[in-house]
Amino acid sequence: MIGAMILTMALADAAAADTRLLPDAAALAEEATAWLLAGEPLPPDYRTRLMQMPPEARLQAIVFLRRAGLLTAGAWPLADILDPAPAGPDRP
Repeated sequence: MIGAMILTMALADAAAADTRLLPDAAALAEEATAWLLAGEPLPPDYRTRLMQMPPEARLQAIVFLRRAGLLTAGAWPLADILDPAPAGPDRP
């Protein structure tokens, strides 16, 4: 119980204090922290959501998810990490 409280405080502080995260990565980090605290796994569409991000935000999000212990699957191919985000109405 105490361990869960410490983990909660550490994750909340880390997500809030790390202002270097890009907006897309920060938003996902906030959601992922909630999933972790609720005991939920990554949603099935997490990979699609990550691929919608720009590569620099995608890398930050992948690092966050790995450090949080949510992303335990195999390694991501470098091409998937570096591929540009698809153009859309909110992206040039």
